[in-house]
Amino acid sequence: QSTWGFAKVMARAGDPRLASILSTNIASDVVIIGFPHDEGILRNKGRTGARLGPEYFRRHLAKMGTVNNPEVGIDIGASITIADIGDIDAELGLEEAHDKLTQSGKEVIANKGIPFVVGGGNDQSFANGMAVVKSIREKILKYETLTVINIDAHLDVRPLIDGQRHSGSPFRQLLEDPDFNAINGRLIEFAAQGSQCSHDHTRYVLDHGGVVHWWGAIRANPVGAFKEVLDSIEGAIFVSFDIDSITGADCPGVSCPSTQGLSSADALDMMRLAGAHPRVVMVDVSELNPEVENYRTPRLVVNMFYEFCLGLATRSLRL
Repeated sequence: QSTWGFAKVMARAGDPRLASILSTNIASDVVIIGFPHDEGILRNKGRTGARLGPEYFRRHLAKMGTVNNPEVGIDIGASITIADIGDIDAELGLEEAHDKLTQSGKEVIANKGIPFVVGGGNDQSFANGMAVVKSIREKILKYETLTVINIDAHLDVRPLIDGQRHSGSPFRQLLEDPDFNAINGRLIEFAAQGSQCSHDHTRYVLDHGGVVHWWGAIRANPVGAFKEVLDSIEGAIFVSFDIDSITGADCPGVSCPSTQGLSSADALDMMRLAGAHPRVVMVDVSELNPEVENYRTPRLVVNMFYEFCLGLATRSLRL
């Protein structure tokens, strides 16, 4: 069940917003799942607060996003269906919460929808990636392989800490997972910043068949570079968007703000491209931290979701 709480849908005559067309029907084209957990960030010695990300996302979703956009000529409500199936239980331990998240994502995919997961720590990306991996292995999806695009200032391939997963380890976990390797899974790091990524971790990504698109190499045209990456991929695509890849001037409410990076406009354009691309089957947004800043950044994430929906509305075929 969706967890809207006090965030009631704002009904304005002649001006419906996204929340007015939300259902709880898992058999929808795009399905919001909240992941209100930041234990993985704590384990990685980061600033907690991202557990509140889904709550603040919904507060702003209640009053944002024109359904029928006159500028681009897209009526989202006439083109796609959108659902919010609520949060993964916040009281669960991290490992159990990941298992539940994988199960929920897989159920959405089985109902021919795209999970859009709002976190929460970036550790969620292992669980979300596994939802796609399992869907491919079990022939739920028509694809035979998966490429994960990690849009992030960091590589997030750190080793486990005392045998425990954390917000810095999700893509190492995927790269070392036998099912991910059985489908020839691949990792693309996008907008990584050399000042925040170690030489050893970079070597690890490359040694495991990954590709790193450094921020310095794409900064002149990050949206164009992202489109080239999308268009080069065969098989299913999982877009994992850690919003600390966006400059802190535009996106201050994250666990680890960046002094450089993508602009908010870049992020919105990239999400429109992801929504429009027929191979994108999973999206997550990580590290929204309302304890750091709780107005501008949640609004940005809502707009990212809105742009994804605009893009999805232009797809000619449903997955």
